[in-house]
Amino acid sequence: MLITKILKSRAQRQGYAIYVDEAFAFTVSEAVLVKFGLYTGQRIDDKTVELVASAEAFDRANRIAINFISYRPRSTKEIINKLLSKGYSTELAKKVTDHLTSLKMLNDVEFARMFVRDKLRGKPMGKSMMRRKLLEKGITPQTIERVLREFISEEDEQEAAKKLIERKLRHSNERFAKLDLLRQRKRLVDYLLSRGFSTEVAMKTVRILIAS
Repeated sequence: MLITKILKSRAQRQGYAIYVDEAFAFTVSEAVLVKFGLYTGQRIDDKTVELVASAEAFDRANRIAINFISYRPRSTKEIINKLLSKGYSTELAKKVTDHLTSLKMLNDVEFARMFVRDKLRGKPMGKSMMRRKLLEKGITPQTIERVLREFISEEDEQEAAKKLIERKLRHSNERFAKLDLLRQRKRLVDYLLSRGFSTEVAMKTVRILIAS
């Protein structure tokens, strides 16, 4: 087989259309073109075509992943799921995440740290909710516990619960104000529980802020 023509691709930005024996064969990125040193007049065999196709699939998937993490940090699982949704195989998705990890563009420990820091700065949540959300993002239980120990002490969790209740009280309506003390406490405890705080932290916080 002979490469008879190489043209800039109209469909793919920074891509090149490769013609073999006068017929369009495939499109490659500039990176893959350079990697394999493809040129007009070059003879190629089926094995080379297969290697080029594999490299092109990796290059495209890698670019999708890099674009995905350009908006905000992502976990390994998030990138794998993104690539699977684009039709790439699990094997190729894992190859891409391994590559990005080797380049230090992907790090689940740092992702978990960022996630916890952001949640502490924004609308706080308790440890159990953080655990659940991080597990959903594919972070291992060992990493989750390590990061929670780094960032959240008992005092930190108590302070976070206090901020939530104070915010809740500032925005409470007249119906809440008319409730008796026991019902007010129950509403606030339930609210903290729904935000992932333990029963102990919830009850202690409400007891301190809603005096009898």
